[in-house]
Amino acid sequence: MSAGELLYQNINSKVPISKAEYEIFIDYFKAKVVKKKQHLIEQGQKNDKIFFIEKGLVFSYTMLENEDIQVIQFAKENHWISDLYSFISESKALFTIQALENCVVWEISKNELTKMNTLYPQMETFYRLNIQNAYAHTLLRLSNIYSTDAESKYNDLRTTQPDLLQRAPQYLIASYLGILPSSLSRIRNKKPMK
Repeated sequence: MSAGELLYQNINSKVPISKAEYEIFIDYFKAKVVKKKQHLIEQGQKNDKIFFIEKGLVFSYTMLENEDIQVIQFAKENHWISDLYSFISESKALFTIQALENCVVWEISKNELTKMNTLYPQMETFYRLNIQNAYAHTLLRLSNIYSTDAESKYNDLRTTQPDLLQRAPQYLIASYLGILPSSLSRIRNKKPMK
């Protein structure tokens, strides 16, 4: 797959665009190689970028008062990630976004996104659909955090994103699920009932 092909497919899956239109839109984005452990966004700093993951895995987290981290989101190939609160409100980022693997990402700044959305209404539609999708996923995640038991959360993750369980360290998976690493280990080692 050529560079940017996955981004084209992602956009085209939500708003039909031609390859010629995509060649115009891609100029608003910047391809970036991100090394493992490198930060895309840092908590407490202003963020004016949204990222599309072409290759690799990143995660967002917040640093708690006790110096532990709380994982908010994982984003792998064909997913978008940002600190949307900071991006939209122009305030300090609530989260840090860090690469778990060497990555290739496409970033777009708020300024470039605004220009693109003004000139090309279909891209404004694409942006709106992505924001709606992010909001819906946030509500689902909040609902699951407060109303789903640990084993169900793990089984849901195992069903929906099995590769994540192989790519991310277990302590980060536990944090994402809102459970202790020891609880995750117990759930993983539990024998299925016959």
